[in-house]
Amino acid sequence: MSFAKLIQEALEASDSASPNRIAPEIAVVGCGGGGCNSIQRLKRIGLEGVTTIALNTDRYHLSGIAADKKIFIGENVTKGYGTGGDLSLAEKCARDFQDSIAQAVSGADLIFITAGMGGGTGTGVSPVVAEIGCRNGALVVALVTIPFSFERGRLSTAQRGVSKLNEIAHCTVVLDNNKLLDIAPKLPIERAFTVMDHLIAETIKGFSETISEPSMINLDFSDFRSIMSVGGIGTMLFGESEDVKELVDEALSNPFLEVDFSEANGALIHITGGSELPLKRVHQIFKGIVDALPSARNVKFGARVRTDRSRMINVMGIVTGVKPRIDDFLSEPASEIARQRENKLARA
Repeated sequence: MSFAKLIQEALEASDSASPNRIAPEIAVVGCGGGGCNSIQRLKRIGLEGVTTIALNTDRYHLSGIAADKKIFIGENVTKGYGTGGDLSLAEKCARDFQDSIAQAVSGADLIFITAGMGGGTGTGVSPVVAEIGCRNGALVVALVTIPFSFERGRLSTAQRGVSKLNEIAHCTVVLDNNKLLDIAPKLPIERAFTVMDHLIAETIKGFSETISEPSMINLDFSDFRSIMSVGGIGTMLFGESEDVKELVDEALSNPFLEVDFSEANGALIHITGGSELPLKRVHQIFKGIVDALPSARNVKFGARVRTDRSRMINVMGIVTGVKPRIDDFLSEPASEIARQRENKLARA
């Protein structure tokens, strides 16, 4: 058989129905005001087959959130007015309602937790949700934001919260609000924060669909789990361009947390392009990103074709096991973070 004939038969076969995949049960839990805002954004962009759960101590804010399940916690403690930045109070509220939380995430194979770190509810409640999820046998991945550098009190609170969450969750992906100054410096503040909510929502949507549905290059739940189960601190990469070099440069030069990539232990990289996306360009994008991660031995790839796209290519990635460059970002010393990572390897 000639190569031309082989290629033609492959193209014809690609139009046939793909076999059904066993999709994991996925839940997304928004903790506190920032986390619930991400849940709201997820609902707006549309996400099928995923259970969204909004959890807050602020009754008024929770009432305006669209979610599959809403859990108002701490009614007898906060009277519905929030925790006022009190982490111990937030944790107590979560502990008092842990049976309700456990029931809401029951059966989930993968739990995404979203929260804005630095306040009370999101920072105090998210580790409790992570603990419940892990206890139920789920893979727990947190996507959290940290405050601007000038918010010293909130930043200190965020440091404690991220360290605690990182010790419990399998992977904690951190997004720095300071990056908004580079991404959207002239946008009104409310719209600028919407950019971060949208990014979190698109990331959850993108990876949820990728591991649940067939793609040109499949990235399934076992691939996702193998990276995330020992992830430690992670950051996100994002780029969009028609040009391969420009796309790779944009993704690598604009992580949403200042990190040192030299110690990264893994990465998930996913590409979305139009129906004419050539295999060679996919290879060039993957290679360009992997070459910048010299110590990452566990790298998984996925690629999807969308007929509504033309020549524009989108790359989305999560790089795990990175070292933040923000001074004293983590309240735990490097040796403690290393110990936490060894514990995760033992549990995986």
